[in-house]
Amino acid sequence: MTLADAVLSRADGQGTSELPETAPVRGVYIGVDATNPTLILRIRSFRKAGVRLTSFTFRRHKFNTGFQPDWDNIHLGDTVDRRYLYRLPALLRALWRMVKHGDVLRDADFIYARNLDLLALGHFARLLTRSKAKLVYEVEDVQAIFFKKSTAGALFRRVEGWLLQRVDLLVVMSPGFLRGYFEPVHGWKGPSFVLENKLQLGDRPETPTPAGRVWEEITDRWVIGWFGTLRCTKSMALLEEIAVALGPRVEIYTRGYPTETGLDAYMEIVNRHPNWTYDGEYTIPDDLEEMYGRVHFSWCLDFLDEEGNSPLLLACRMYQGGFYGSVPLVAEGSEMEDWLARAGVGHAFPAPHAASIIDFLKSVTPGEYRKERARIMAERRALFLEDGSDMRNLLETMQQL
Repeated sequence: MTLADAVLSRADGQGTSELPETAPVRGVYIGVDATNPTLILRIRSFRKAGVRLTSFTFRRHKFNTGFQPDWDNIHLGDTVDRRYLYRLPALLRALWRMVKHGDVLRDADFIYARNLDLLALGHFARLLTRSKAKLVYEVEDVQAIFFKKSTAGALFRRVEGWLLQRVDLLVVMSPGFLRGYFEPVHGWKGPSFVLENKLQLGDRPETPTPAGRVWEEITDRWVIGWFGTLRCTKSMALLEEIAVALGPRVEIYTRGYPTETGLDAYMEIVNRHPNWTYDGEYTIPDDLEEMYGRVHFSWCLDFLDEEGNSPLLLACRMYQGGFYGSVPLVAEGSEMEDWLARAGVGHAFPAPHAASIIDFLKSVTPGEYRKERARIMAERRALFLEDGSDMRNLLETMQQL
């Protein structure tokens, strides 16, 4: 029995049941933050597919801080966002801890690392423990430093290029990362897999509930929802412009955490506008239907790194909102525009973005909106939901390396 056959035979509703002793499929996942919702869902999807997974993870103490992994996890210490040099001592300590658990790495069929520093950790841990596991590099975002035309940028690209030569598979969340970065910058021609950030429901039912239809009761204004890591300051400014221009005809409804500005500075913006609401943090996937069920549109425009990552990404909120019927708004010229054009849903806006969106909100009719939302709901499973097939395809790709 191959690795893929073993995984597929256990993937039909078997939860985290163990695989047959004759064909164990074992994986190691190296993660930057054990409390990160997307990391949690990725690990659970591996386990649901039948993989015996052990994770080695750090913690960042930003949100969801009370979470404790419900799988085999080895804590690597605490770390912080972006401060790469500061993280170096923590990485060295983490490498020592991983080597102490060399039996886990030697037993693994694959080592799955998200982000460059964790890829380095996975490579050297594999080397020092003499593990024969396949090394997989997952890229959720291409960080701004990799696009910089500076000494630091060149150094990071050089390190990444060196590590890519030792990678067995490159996994990206958007095909834009291949076309816009890895192929032109690194000349990447190795094996790759596009694993979109589609919604993973876990144990939650797919059937819609009344919470997903609250938008129908809001008839005096359009509600734009902006959810997640609220880090794009340009988006904040554009939403302010829209809130001022349309007044009571629009509501800006936000949930998540403003990592760039901090909560206090963000609340100063919120409190300036009577039509701007902030409802705090949330849990994925538990709160998503309630959130997207009370908004008409999902703000999916991203300008955090306009010359690099932003036009290349496929945002999680596009899938999360789409599954619950919220109509996505994106920027023209982005990977999301191309994706939505193929799907036949959503709206893309040229610069000046605020003015374009204001004109759209003034002209769209309730009837037109209802038809579009109904179309999204009819196609939502095929377009936005990870039903386990993408993970099974990934595992089959890994087996064929």
